[in-house]
Amino acid sequence: MNGLELIKKAFALQEVERVPWVPFVGVHGGFLTGVDASTYLKSADEIVKGISKSVEEYNPDGIPVVFDLQVEAEVLGCELRWSETGPPAVVSHPLSEDKKISDLEIPGVGDGRIAVCLDATKQLREKYPDLALYGLITGPFTLALHLLGTDIFMKLFEAPEEVNEVMDFCTAVGQKMAEYYLDAGCDVIAMVDPMTSQIDPETFETFVTPFVSRIFEFVREQGKLSSFFVCGHAQQNIEAICNCRPDNVSIDENIPLDFVKEIALEKGISFGGNLKLTVMLLMGTPDDCREHALECLDLGGKTGFILAPGCDLPCETPPENLKAVTGLVHDPYQQDVVRTLEKAERIHFNW
Repeated sequence: MNGLELIKKAFALQEVERVPWVPFVGVHGGFLTGVDASTYLKSADEIVKGISKSVEEYNPDGIPVVFDLQVEAEVLGCELRWSETGPPAVVSHPLSEDKKISDLEIPGVGDGRIAVCLDATKQLREKYPDLALYGLITGPFTLALHLLGTDIFMKLFEAPEEVNEVMDFCTAVGQKMAEYYLDAGCDVIAMVDPMTSQIDPETFETFVTPFVSRIFEFVREQGKLSSFFVCGHAQQNIEAICNCRPDNVSIDENIPLDFVKEIALEKGISFGGNLKLTVMLLMGTPDDCREHALECLDLGGKTGFILAPGCDLPCETPPENLKAVTGLVHDPYQQDVVRTLEKAERIHFNW
């Protein structure tokens, strides 16, 4: 069974022989090939080189093409501050300055770095027909914050109609981006909306649910798969996220995996996560990463679970740490050895 088939089976909540592995390679792909983040994210060829090297090194079942939540914002007029070791940051907010929502247009396939992302997708689709390609789009609430700035939090109470208007536009952008990625060959549309961790469930259900649900329904109508990526302290919103009816929800280390597993499976939704990015993958040893990955595998189980980092990999994540996870995922004997060693250590400690 190839990676794409395994991902589809996990998304369908069918028991798998091996848990799928999806490393969220972002600018780490540039680190593998020796280019900085700015160069990497502006070149389709560099992205293809970085993802190809990641596939070679980490033997994934699925992988995102690009992990950058500023692509749409840049096209819509947000200024960016670029970095050599991470995605760019939004530093201006058009709708808090001199622009109105009526001044903005839905981006086209050839606008800004959208063209770069789609070019890379087409090249990777041809090169890796059996790999699940994830097309990442910026969630409507996060994109609305890019456009409005932090004023959005006050406007939720003082000007809800204005927020709804902006959210409606951002949802239309997200749906178009999903369409572009699907046409280019992606199998999974992952809507990444980290700023939803900053609001309570009631606000989420009022200002997020009606909009993101439209995107997931659109993807479903195309016969493809969807995922809701959320990071940060979003535990209070997990049930609301599942009620938006994505095919999958993926979380980071701030949310206990067993908590998400219980809610997601009860709602008939697959789930993914939640390898610790900093203390394990970036700063840990290969042995640390094996033990942590095994903990996630055992907790997640073989029904509906996809092993993945909590978010996009830090640029300089040591490849040997990710290779350690890869080796463990693909080798049941190695999993048994690590379990035995952990058990022996516990017995020795207790003794």
